[in-house]
Amino acid sequence: MPVTLEDIARALNVSKMTVSRAINDHPEISRETRARILATAQKMNYRPNQFARALTTKQSYLIGIVVPDLMHSYFAEICRGVEAHARPAGYQNLICSTDEEARKEMDEIEALLSRTDGLIVASALATNEAKFYRRLLSEGANIVLIDRVLDGLRCSAVTTDDVQVGILATEHLIKLGHRNIGHLRGPNVSTSLKRLQGYQEAMKHARLKALVRDCGFTEPEGYVAMKKWLAAGDVPTAIFASNDPAAIGAMQAMNDAGLKVPDDVAFVGAGSIHYGDMLRVPLTTVSWSTAEMGQAAARLLLELIDGKKKIRKHRTIQVPPQLLVRQSSVKSAA
Repeated sequence: MPVTLEDIARALNVSKMTVSRAINDHPEISRETRARILATAQKMNYRPNQFARALTTKQSYLIGIVVPDLMHSYFAEICRGVEAHARPAGYQNLICSTDEEARKEMDEIEALLSRTDGLIVASALATNEAKFYRRLLSEGANIVLIDRVLDGLRCSAVTTDDVQVGILATEHLIKLGHRNIGHLRGPNVSTSLKRLQGYQEAMKHARLKALVRDCGFTEPEGYVAMKKWLAAGDVPTAIFASNDPAAIGAMQAMNDAGLKVPDDVAFVGAGSIHYGDMLRVPLTTVSWSTAEMGQAAARLLLELIDGKKKIRKHRTIQVPPQLLVRQSSVKSAA
């Protein structure tokens, strides 16, 4: 038998109206009360009558999520974070993957706009290509960017401090005594550009020469980039890769060449991919909460959809990063 608002109200000893207002993000309900009611609704597996709500409110109660790669656990975890906040509020998710292709991203966005109440997007567009989203926002679209931002675009966003990601990774390798530290840079999106900036700042502060090679964000790209670096013969003693998959691909290339991590080359990635601690050589990485990112993005988007909080229309939330040290950067004491 489906759970009703009355069931939730009875479980929490509050009124049905309080439950309804909390689920619909009414401003008279405190954040603490709303969080308690939404948590209970999710625990009780509450499902609102979507058809009835749509007829009453003229909303679809659907959220579109557009990410570059659903095979990457990082983005899958962000989607789960979005769902954890949006579903108890009565919203369901439509998820699309763009394979890091700008044209595919724009096509997916256009298709989703008429079917959803708003979008959460990790854009594959280059940082200076904001024209497409600027037009959508001017037409009244509800959009929140996640993980990546676009230059000059006035749009709510949830990110981590990617400059600090680069600094944390590079300073870790410097503190281990490395002076020849390379960087495998990602594509021309804000995350990789800012991590590159952090790497360069840390190297400059230590008066070390920056060694940068073009790569990408995938394991095959990391593998190919590392193979080319090995063939060139000027491989550094430590490498910061722009994300974990690129680092994992590069480590595989090292292994195939008969070299050892971290004895021959130490590695640090970024993003804390979910199996990074289960690799043959567990990967040191810079981590931040993807669940927190997804929940924050959903919260910002529901504020936009609700339309009652115009004063907070354009906000950026940063989830702080932290270093997770594993064996790929620190040699065993044995």
